Amino acid sequence: MSPIDAINNAKTLVATEPHKAKVMLLEVLNENPEYHDGWALLADTHKRLQEHEQQQSALKQYEMIHWFNKQLDTAKQQLTNQNPLQAQQTIQQLLKLVPNEYRALETLAEIAFKVGDSKAYFAISKHNLENNSQKQTVKESYCKALLNTKQFDELISFYHSSISSPTLYIESLLAIAHVKLMQFDEATTIYNKLLDANYYAAQCHLRLGNIEKIKGNTGLAIDHYKQALQIDKRLGEAYWNLANLKTYIFDSKDVDFLEQLTKAAKPNLNSAQFYFALAKAYEQQGNFSLSFAMLERANSIQKSLTPYKPSNFTSRCTQHLTQKPMAHNAFDESLQLIFIVSLPRSGSTLVEQILASHPDADASYELTEINAIARELESKKLSDVPYGLDKLSEQDKAHYAARYLNFIAPLRGKNKVFIDKQPANFHHIALIKTLFPNAKILEVTRDKAATAWSLYKHSFSEGHAYSYDFKSLAQYINDYADLMSHWHALYPDEIFNVDYQNLVNDFSNTVSELLDYCSLEMHESCMSFYNHQRPIMTPSSEQVRQPIYKDALTQWTNYKVHLEPLLKLIK
Repeated sequence: MSPIDAINNAKTLVATEPHKAKVMLLEVLNENPEYHDGWALLADTHKRLQEHEQQQSALKQYEMIHWFNKQLDTAKQQLTNQNPLQAQQTIQQLLKLVPNEYRALETLAEIAFKVGDSKAYFAISKHNLENNSQKQTVKESYCKALLNTKQFDELISFYHSSISSPTLYIESLLAIAHVKLMQFDEATTIYNKLLDANYYAAQCHLRLGNIEKIKGNTGLAIDHYKQALQIDKRLGEAYWNLANLKTYIFDSKDVDFLEQLTKAAKPNLNSAQFYFALAKAYEQQGNFSLSFAMLERANSIQKSLTPYKPSNFTSRCTQHLTQKPMAHNAFDESLQLIFIVSLPRSGSTLVEQILASHPDADASYELTEINAIARELESKKLSDVPYGLDKLSEQDKAHYAARYLNFIAPLRGKNKVFIDKQPANFHHIALIKTLFPNAKILEVTRDKAATAWSLYKHSFSEGHAYSYDFKSLAQYINDYADLMSHWHALYPDEIFNVDYQNLVNDFSNTVSELLDYCSLEMHESCMSFYNHQRPIMTPSSEQVRQPIYKDALTQWTNYKVHLEPLLKLIK
C-alpha cells in the first residue's frame, strides 16, 4: 500500500477508531515523514484522544514539513521557469536543514541534468541511492540516471542485482537500455510484459514498432503504430513514425483526421508532429505549397519549444587549434577505427551500410562516446584550446583512448575494422586524431540544398534545434563547412571525402575508392549492401535496404521557390 493510500485509510478511521488511526499514521509517517497532510491528520487524531502534548508536537511537524514542501515546489517551479541557479540555491538551503533529503537530492540531480552537467547529475543520483536506498523513487531516479548517462550495461546489472520488486517504470527503463544495446529480443519481451499490465500501452506499441523498423520489418512496424493509434488517436508520434517510414501512404481518411487534429491542437510537440505528418501526406499528393506550409508551422512550434543556442566552437577551433596536437603515441595496431562524419541527412548511413556489409568490418549504432569524452574534457576548462588538448598528458590520452575502446568492446565482433558512424563527430576530429592517430576519417558530403531541405522536413527527437529555423539552419551548415575546411587544413590527406552524388551516379568506382582508402579488399557484398541484414537505428534505415536510387538527389527542387530565403543564407 502506498503512503498516500495508508493516510487516506487512516482518515476514514479517525472519527470512529482514533486509536487504530493513530497506529496507522505513526507507522506510515515513521517511514515517510515528508507527507505533511499525514501530520495534520495525526494532530487531529491526538486531539480526539485528548493527547494535547502529542497534538502540539504533530502540529509543529506539520508546519515545518509543509513549509519544506512548499520550498521544494518553489525550486521545481524555478527550474521549470528556466532559472536553474535559483532552483539550486533553494535546494541547497533545504539540504542544509535536512541533509540527504531524498526529494531535494532528486531535484538537485535534475537541475544538474538540465544544465548539461552529466557528471554531477550521476554523482548526485548515486549519492541519493547510497543514503536513501529504501525509497523506490530513488531507485527509479538512479536507473534513469544510468540510462541518461548511457550506462546501459550498468543499468541492466543493477536491475538484476539490486532490485527485487521492480516497478513498471523501471521495467520500461530496462527495455530502453536493451534497445540501446541492440538486444531487441529482451526489449520486446519487456514491452509485451508492459502491454499485459496495460502500462502506457500506446507508447509500448510505438517502441515495438520502432524495434521492428530497426530490424527491417516494415509491415510489423506499421501494425504497431496503428495499434498505438487505436489506443490514442491523437498520438502525434505515431503519425510521424508512419510518415517517416517513407513507404507508407496516407489515405484520405488519415489526411482528413490529421487536418481536424491540427485545428484543435495546442502548440506542443504532439501537434508539431501532426504538422510534420501532414506535410508528408500533402507531398505524397503533389501539393508542395501546402506541404511546405505545414512544415513552417511544425518547425515554428518546435522552435518555440526548443530554442537554438549557437555555439562558438568553430571559432575557438580556428583561433586556438592552429597546429596538430601531440597525438597519443601508443595504440592498438590490430584495430582499425573508421569514423564517419557529416551533416545529418547527407548519406552517412548509406556509406556505413556499404562498409558494414564487408565481412572484415564491424559496425554498431550511432555512438555518443566520443561526444561524452569531449564534454568531460571541455567541462575541465584546461585551456583556451578545445578539450584542453595542449594540456593533456600521455597518461590522459591513454586513459580516454582506453575508455573509448572499453565502450566499443561489447559492440565489436572479431574483425579488425570497426566503424563509428556519428555525423556530429565532425566537431571532434582533432580529439579523435589525438587519441587515435591511425584512425581513418570519412566525410560524407551532399548538395547543401538537398541536405538543408532534408533537415528542415524532419522531426528530430532531440539534439537538432538548429533545424527548425532557416537562419539557424544556414548558420549550422556554414559552421560545418568552416570547421571541416579547418580540419582538412590541419590534417591534410587524412580525411577522405565521399560525395553522395558521386556515390549514386558512379556507384562502383566510388565504392572501390572508398574500400581502398579503408584498406579493405573489394567484396561483392558491398555492392549488394541492401541485402546485408543488421539493425539500423537511423531514419534512413529503409533507404539503405534498397538498391541505389537517384530520386533523393532532386526531391528538394519541388520546394525550390520556398527554400530561396534559406539558400541565400548558405555559403
